[in-house]
Amino acid sequence: MAKVKLKRHGFRLDMTPMVDVGFLLVTFFMLTAKFKPQADVPLQIQLPVALADTTRLPDANIATIQVGLKQNASGGMDTIIEYGLSNEKDRAPVYHPLNLVDPKTGAALTDAQLSSKAAIVVNETQLETVIEQSRLQNPSMRYAINADSAVDFGTIADVMHALQKYGATRMNLVTIQKKES
Repeated sequence: MAKVKLKRHGFRLDMTPMVDVGFLLVTFFMLTAKFKPQADVPLQIQLPVALADTTRLPDANIATIQVGLKQNASGGMDTIIEYGLSNEKDRAPVYHPLNLVDPKTGAALTDAQLSSKAAIVVNETQLETVIEQSRLQNPSMRYAINADSAVDFGTIADVMHALQKYGATRMNLVTIQKKES
């Protein structure tokens, strides 16, 4: 007895669940992403010119001290010092002694909030505190001074003296390479 062959139908894959999962993932990543607030705009620094290019710095175990000028409300220029750490795990213990507060709520910042701050604005006494805490937290920390070319040398010397006071005698001065004519 002969068997009747059944007609084959084409293979059909329903893509609806996969598209749904894709949109759920996109929505999840959009909602959980952390965006940099506008208030944390870094200083605009015009680097001094030197024969060697020193703009390349290591990615880990480095503390960056940025010294720049910012115009104040009266039209004068204020010297601003920003202290930043590349290691996120070192930030909270180093920044904690400064007792930083949230400008909106006035509450003390938590360790998680401190760890998320790549750089903070400090004065000269706070600079010494964070350098001391950095040396205690990570003795192999390297330091880079990234200063605007318009900043007077006295401020740079004060930063260097603060580093030397706590045993950080090796530091990088960040410059841009002089173009040969």
